[in-house]
Amino acid sequence: MALGLAPSLRAAQSVHLLGFVDKPCPGEPYCFELLVKPDFAAQVGARIRVRFDASTVIYDPENYQLTLEQHNIVAGSHLRLMIESTSNNQPGDYHSSFIWIGD
Repeated sequence: MALGLAPSLRAAQSVHLLGFVDKPCPGEPYCFELLVKPDFAAQVGARIRVRFDASTVIYDPENYQLTLEQHNIVAGSHLRLMIESTSNNQPGDYHSSFIWIGD
């Protein structure tokens, strides 16, 4: 599996994209592998790893804000995200600042 096939984002540059959760990252509760929708793949690649944390704003399909513990992001979830690369990320790894589930 190849992550980061497209050029990486520069640190602090945000990108909006859509995709489907392929699977959770092994051993990381707030991380998943995302299959990026083809219309957005040129920006970051077709498959990326996304991490999120207490600083991430998460919304459910009815636009109610969720806590980190309520997120319910699972394999197959359709997501709209704002992601950014950070200086300590590996190629193909991103942090999400906003996640809309089922959007």
